[in-house]
Amino acid sequence: MSSHWICRLILKFGMRVVHVTANENFIVTIMEGNIMNKRRPFLIYFVMLVFLMSSTAFAEVNEVMALKNEIKALSDRLMVLEKQLAMREKGPSRELYVPSPEEGREPGGFLRAAEDIQFGGYVDAQWNNHFRQPATASSAAASTVPLRVFDSNDGSFSLNAAELYFEKAAQEPGDAGFRVDVVFGQDASVVNGDGDGDVVDLEQAYVEYNVPTPFFAESEIFPEMVNLKAGRFATLAGMEVIEAPDNWNISRSVMFGFSLPFIHTGIRSNFGLFNDFLDVYFGLNNGWDNPIDNNSFKTLESAVGYEPIDGVSVFHALYWGGEVDDTVAGKRWLLTHVVNWDVTDRLSIAGNVDYGVQHDIQDPGSALPRTNDGDWWGFAGYARYQITNKLALAYRAEIFRDDALFRTGLTDTVFGQTVTAEYKLSDRLIARAEFRHDKANDDSIFPGAHSAQTNIAAQMIYLI
Repeated sequence: MSSHWICRLILKFGMRVVHVTANENFIVTIMEGNIMNKRRPFLIYFVMLVFLMSSTAFAEVNEVMALKNEIKALSDRLMVLEKQLAMREKGPSRELYVPSPEEGREPGGFLRAAEDIQFGGYVDAQWNNHFRQPATASSAAASTVPLRVFDSNDGSFSLNAAELYFEKAAQEPGDAGFRVDVVFGQDASVVNGDGDGDVVDLEQAYVEYNVPTPFFAESEIFPEMVNLKAGRFATLAGMEVIEAPDNWNISRSVMFGFSLPFIHTGIRSNFGLFNDFLDVYFGLNNGWDNPIDNNSFKTLESAVGYEPIDGVSVFHALYWGGEVDDTVAGKRWLLTHVVNWDVTDRLSIAGNVDYGVQHDIQDPGSALPRTNDGDWWGFAGYARYQITNKLALAYRAEIFRDDALFRTGLTDTVFGQTVTAEYKLSDRLIARAEFRHDKANDDSIFPGAHSAQTNIAAQMIYLI
């Protein structure tokens, strides 16, 4: 029975007590069911206090016992967990293993490979119109529009290119990587890196490795590594490139179409000298646009780039080797120079000079070589001004000379001027409009026996 109910019984019924104390203040009278005492309240409160203290003490003892039981239970569980941990350390667990995010990034794993691979590309659509409808050309350099290699269709919309690339670049000494560029569209049949001539082309595909050079680790002249590429890659020659977004104009120059190769298949090395002041290239390949070599003589590739002053970059490239079949002994060499100058944050200018020679060119229809040489050269000047963050204007002027008609097969000299306006509709969408005029010293090469042709074009490029 709780102390609460005991106190209630004392107050309600009282107790029969027969006791006489020595204290004269107590006068006890026994009556039925009650204690008559003039200090009755004090006695009642004393009894209640005794019971309350005893009940509190019992409660505290119970709480202490409960805590001891909980501590014992926790101690038992801890012992069980320690035994399980010891068993796992002794042998493999049968439980499902889930790797941590850091473990999932181990080199060679699929997740790590996917994270390291960069991808991108672009889609290039164009409309082209020439003011004089061209006749069908019959020369070796025939195209719908004479002297135009990439954008040769007249009065037509065309999908120039839909290109995708995947790359894992080698960064540090000992790193390995690769790159693959696949292009679909009309440009693929022009570049023709795989030799099929269709609208799908493997423009670039190579593996690379950074060879460490620890013996030059402290050198301020020689490199700490040499990058080696093996496979197919774009040429180092010239100012303009195959990828449309990286050019300042819609159309390519006559020089780019007729004086240079587009791709090479072989090996290429690249390294820096003098604390990377010089950017040096050496390589061997199958020659100009040959996926499979057409002779037994490889083409040497060498180039060097540098920045003599802030904002100015210079690049020289040299190619030399056999570029025709084995029945012809003559070699071909090409030397190109490109200078870029960022005059201000908004104005950039550039110049490109090409000079090439093919030794022992053949007479048409003859398998016998002759001792004559066919040479060609050209110059192109470029300027681009960024009017606003979205709007830019570009200008190109060029001259190309092919004395022996070895490269164009049409004329020995052509002049060209091109003006291009560019507007960024968004961060990834570029719109361009262009006006171009070409003039040759031969009246027979353009439609209607004219010596000049003029065209306009529009282009939309989406960057992936």
